[in-house]
Amino acid sequence: MKPPIKNFSGSSILMITVEAIEKFQAAHLSFLKKETEESTELMAQSLQTVKMLQAQLSSPDETADQIRIGFLQQATVLEKKIQNLHAVDLYPDLYRDSESQFMLMNDIINCFKTALISKGEAVPLVELSTTVNPWKDYGIVAFCRDVTNNLKNTKFKSYWDALQWYEKNKSTLTYTFEILSMTGNLGKQ
Repeated sequence: MKPPIKNFSGSSILMITVEAIEKFQAAHLSFLKKETEESTELMAQSLQTVKMLQAQLSSPDETADQIRIGFLQQATVLEKKIQNLHAVDLYPDLYRDSESQFMLMNDIINCFKTALISKGEAVPLVELSTTVNPWKDYGIVAFCRDVTNNLKNTKFKSYWDALQWYEKNKSTLTYTFEILSMTGNLGKQ
């Protein structure tokens, strides 16, 4: 049985694949909390969708490298913005007018996601709110440097390459924020 693929007007194959991966990740979290038939079925359907689209995404495409260029631009600008804040004894605001310490992380991930699904045509840059409350944001600076160092001397040959890098960036950033939170290094609101 083929998994259903929604027909979104103007939606790209990258968006469909990212949505399938996100559904798989959500179902997996649910499965870890309590194993249910629904979560197992959703994981299987999502995985099947990704596998079905992988062949199309793996086809060589010169335009895929635009996404790499977008990722580089996002990481470079974010690092520079943080350095500029530090120069005047400020820090990026984690909360961004919300209750969640992870709002900044979500904003960064969403900017990378937009660059991915727009095939590099839209490259939003994270707008930073500032705070005087210190926290150990060097993990975010290190993330930006890693992205820059790893992507500057390579080229995305297919959209599958771009998707893999997006997922790697998302995992690394999520892990960084989780470690900072668990070790009490996100500061106080």
